[in-house]
Amino acid sequence: MSEKALDIIWTKMAAELEEVCRNTGVMGYSIRDLKTGRKAGFREDVLFPTASTIKIPILLGVAIRVHRGELDWSQRVVVEDNDKVGGSGVLGHFTYNADLSLRDVAALMISLSDNTATNICIDLATMDFVNETMKCLGLKNTMLRRKMMDIEAARRGDENVSTPGELAALAAKIQERDGIADGVAEDVLSILCLRKTGPFTLGLPADVKRANKPGGLGNLSVDAGIIYPCSERPFALAVCGSFLPGDPEEATAEVVRKAFGYMKILAGCTELGRS
Repeated sequence: MSEKALDIIWTKMAAELEEVCRNTGVMGYSIRDLKTGRKAGFREDVLFPTASTIKIPILLGVAIRVHRGELDWSQRVVVEDNDKVGGSGVLGHFTYNADLSLRDVAALMISLSDNTATNICIDLATMDFVNETMKCLGLKNTMLRRKMMDIEAARRGDENVSTPGELAALAAKIQERDGIADGVAEDVLSILCLRKTGPFTLGLPADVKRANKPGGLGNLSVDAGIIYPCSERPFALAVCGSFLPGDPEEATAEVVRKAFGYMKILAGCTELGRS
């Protein structure tokens, strides 16, 4: 496909995604074609609460410490009553103490967005280490500032935050091993590929591989990760929305749906634009 034709396609896609973002609440997105390096975005630098999407940096922090030998995926984690918090997940509802491997705790954090598992991972990775890792990757606006279900911290305004641009950049860095060791990236992506609900699930065909983590709170919906229309053409996408009426997830899923439609066509076409 000629560069001029690609410019037309990308301009058209960017305009459609921007229109979706302008139609409701405050929404932004960032998309990166990891094969060609082309990018598009809208409100990429706007700071949003991340909700559970902050669990991507937490998972990365745990994985780095595992590969440094400071933690081990097989080590046992006993979940006691004083570890349990409410919100999403299952561990907080267990009657008896659970004895799990660290990898299973991380899997629950991502697949079921388990808040008890997340707080255990924060304790093991440490909040300071997660934030320092983000800074080292050049992601200065991505900040873990409180544990899950810390209502007092939330009331103080200590939200976990990022931007569409930084969430997409983080996903791209993990996929491309940019400043992240291969073994770390492989472990993180394998866990992010676990099945889950959210905007990516709503906006993508069921058989399309994705490595992502959604997040949602009242009137807020976020999702970020890597989508694989085919193995040779992954792309990074982050969508953030706040002040969203109605069904927040459906609003962000529409951006996912439209972005995938364009990227699937690009992945399946020749340089001259035919399949």
